[in-house]
Amino acid sequence: MLVFAVLAALTGLETCRLGNPDAAPADAPADQFSASRAIATLHTVSLDVPHPLGTPAHDVVRDNIAAALKALDYQVEVQRTFACNAAAVCGNVDNLIATIPLAPGQAPGRKAVVVVTHYASVPAGPGASDDGTGVASALEIARAIRKEPLANPVVFLIDDGEESGLLGAEGYIADTGRSKDAAFIINMEARGTTGTPFLFETSREQRWLIPVVAHALPHPVTGSLFATIYDLLPNDTDLTVFKRAQRAGINFAYVGGGTQYHTPLDSFANVDAGSVQRRGEQVLAMVRAFGATSLDDATGGGAVWFDVFAAFVVWWPATWSVWIAALALALLATAIVGGMRRGRLTLAGVALGVASFAGTAGLAFGLGFVLARLFGLRAPGALFAPHPGPMVAAAWLVGIAAALAVAALARRRASFDAVFAGHAVGWNALAIAIAIALPGASYVAIVPGAVMAVVAVLRTMLRVREELAAVVSLAGAAMVFLPFALVVYDALGAGSVAVTVTMLALISTTFAPLVGDTARRLVPGCAALAVVLGAIAMVVPGESAGHPRQLALAHVTDGDSGAARWQVDSPTPELRAVASFEAARRSVAPWYGPRGTSDVAPAPAAALPPPVATVAAAAAASDGTRVITVDLASARQAPRIAIAWHSTAETVAVRINGVAPPPRPARWHAFLAPGWNRVQVRGSSARVEITMRGTGATEAIVTDTSFGLPAAAAPLVQARDASGAVPVHDGDVTVVEHHVTW
Repeated sequence: MLVFAVLAALTGLETCRLGNPDAAPADAPADQFSASRAIATLHTVSLDVPHPLGTPAHDVVRDNIAAALKALDYQVEVQRTFACNAAAVCGNVDNLIATIPLAPGQAPGRKAVVVVTHYASVPAGPGASDDGTGVASALEIARAIRKEPLANPVVFLIDDGEESGLLGAEGYIADTGRSKDAAFIINMEARGTTGTPFLFETSREQRWLIPVVAHALPHPVTGSLFATIYDLLPNDTDLTVFKRAQRAGINFAYVGGGTQYHTPLDSFANVDAGSVQRRGEQVLAMVRAFGATSLDDATGGGAVWFDVFAAFVVWWPATWSVWIAALALALLATAIVGGMRRGRLTLAGVALGVASFAGTAGLAFGLGFVLARLFGLRAPGALFAPHPGPMVAAAWLVGIAAALAVAALARRRASFDAVFAGHAVGWNALAIAIAIALPGASYVAIVPGAVMAVVAVLRTMLRVREELAAVVSLAGAAMVFLPFALVVYDALGAGSVAVTVTMLALISTTFAPLVGDTARRLVPGCAALAVVLGAIAMVVPGESAGHPRQLALAHVTDGDSGAARWQVDSPTPELRAVASFEAARRSVAPWYGPRGTSDVAPAPAAALPPPVATVAAAAAASDGTRVITVDLASARQAPRIAIAWHSTAETVAVRINGVAPPPRPARWHAFLAPGWNRVQVRGSSARVEITMRGTGATEAIVTDTSFGLPAAAAPLVQARDASGAVPVHDGDVTVVEHHVTW
């Protein structure tokens, strides 16, 4: 059918638009961004080994970056501070702040554009892409603009401790003397090692900044849907801290290669030069654009925006969304009335079309949920697959088949125009609902709904052919949905299958009213092909050398009893063969509630001293509260220490080394179980002052954590290596626990 050819063509066009260019050569013009130069800089300033906060390798990288900035004739300051985030995760950080020295007679204190990246890696991997390429890109941009007379000063904040809880950004924003002039933030991130860079996040008042982006952003790949979804997820970047402080900003990241993210494979060898080139061009353009924009003119209000095949950006104020959707619905009503007068549809048929639209969405989501569970059986615990193509294609076909099957049932009792109008009513009703609840996401329903309303009117007035009506409507839906449909797996992994099925089903409602007797062939054909692709997805390897399973090991010692255990999430068969894992998962971190469980096996005891917690007498205050001071210290000088506690008394405040955690951001996800509190410090000692109201005993668990495993872990490490898995995030750790009561 013609519509399938159009869908394939639009998908191909969108896929091409998501591609990246070749790296500009090292001898590219000085005013241009060159990924070749940036990657050479990465090799100069960074290390191809993990360099997390508090390690000697971290200090080497810090000093290398400072030297590179000074060589570009920037004034470099090292901000050394103790910082905490809203979750009471704290640590000492060394931020690098680079500025262009003021010219004679130039007044300080002007609002500045701040380019933000972070240089410390996670303990499990070298962080070449996350965020070594961000640092190298910042240095390349700093070189490119060094002599440009921009209206606003540009500051480069190469911050510390992002992977430890955004600590560098917290320390910078808490120092009002340094951060008061930071008016507009441009952050660079990488969610993996490859992929197309997206402008995926903005500050919440976008109405003033999106016109600047729309005018100046090269190869725009963006949409307010991405920013809206990101605000709903429990993920954070440094921009989160600046948004909480009411600073404007935008965030760029490339998304792909998720199996290598936060693992040893985030290395120099796996850096994607094309991703670096595209993101660097985009950020350089934004630095120049906002460097020339009056930052005093920033006004409130949200915006809705999306790119059209990376060619240009369409946008409107968020307050318009409801009215656009209502206008489209009114236009559709005139088409329905006109169709009824001409005898081409009935209200009952339109109602059947509305039911078809709702039934399609419900059926698709249900099928997607089942499909996700089936695919999850292939590699339990694996977030990403090395070969997701068959799985994603099967999800697409299931979504299309669901829409065609439901529409075919409606077409047995209603005309094309009736079912088409009913689907259009569904789109526009959905648009109004989303415009009220999530304005930034409203365009994904407004555009298809408006296009279908216009097409319905034209069919009434000009007798537009059914095939043309379907193709035009499909183009409207594909334009706004395909960008997300093509990257949702890279962004969300295995959890995206149900979303993918639902999206393709919704896209297909634009042309599904065409089906009649052809549904008898199309639906079984789509279903059969989906079964074949699903079977292929189930038998292809769940891991590969370049895309391994992520699996970290932990050796945990109860410092009070001396008993020890291995902790592994979803151990592979190879691991189960060398350790006697218990049949059921056990609660190992009660402060996380149901999330704090793990697969556990007995481990050889390690002669490690427990952390020390010295509890001082409580100091009573006039308001009925009391302050308990707890001095924590790792007897083995482990680089991390933490305390978690629960009590019948209420914890009303906490200070760590004299620093109170900042206020919680507007988007706050509480990971701790009810009644629990926790403080984590990137260091071997800390003083924690806990303000409590009420009486009752308090039970606490103190832990210290070091990177690496004892020698007894060798069989488990070998078994993990044999299974093709690699450590992730914090990597392999050794933990000692100690229980305290006061």
